[in-house]
Amino acid sequence: MDSTESDRVVRFAVAETLARVAGEDSLALGETDALQSLGSALREVLRRALDDRVPLTTPEFVDLCRDLHLNRDSLDLLGHHLLTALLTHQVGPDALVRVGALLGTVRRYLPAGRQPTHRNGGPVPRRRDTRPDNNVVGRYRPKLPEHLPSPPTWTCTGCGRDWPCATKQSQLLAEFGGARAALAVYLGSCLVAAAQDLPTLPLPGARLRFLGWLPRARI
Repeated sequence: MDSTESDRVVRFAVAETLARVAGEDSLALGETDALQSLGSALREVLRRALDDRVPLTTPEFVDLCRDLHLNRDSLDLLGHHLLTALLTHQVGPDALVRVGALLGTVRRYLPAGRQPTHRNGGPVPRRRDTRPDNNVVGRYRPKLPEHLPSPPTWTCTGCGRDWPCATKQSQLLAEFGGARAALAVYLGSCLVAAAQDLPTLPLPGARLRFLGWLPRARI
């Protein structure tokens, strides 16, 4: 993808994401300045994601999410909108995987979703600080997560089994929280990448391996 096409995809994907966010106000970002700040950050994230020659960085994005009072639930929803917008522009599985991995990393540094207030109208009790240990947060240097995919064989770096292994499945469910649609998009992009790396991989078995373990939505 050349630079002109990359800029076009970034511009349209971010615009679509912000339109969904502003339209439903699901992230409570009603202020124009907040949306502009988020848009600038997302454009920088996507520019890096579309260029695999540069590393993805998280400190500035983590700081912005905290300044906007985003929690893990709201980041999951933002990630769902962003990945859905990227899919329509066919950016390729590598970029989708990079964005999904970045969102999963940022999520660890955000507080859990808000707890409901008491029925009697009393204040919500203060929660214990859920952020990682301060000596880690200050440097934003989390330990490298285990059980990562290892292309082109798509085995697990932690246990050597087919990825995603059972341990990684549990980790993914925790990382993406209730945003099952975003998780399905991320795993779908991994499936596409694995199918390209492993042309003899039977597609029915591959779909079951990457997506078949996801919990079904309750009706």
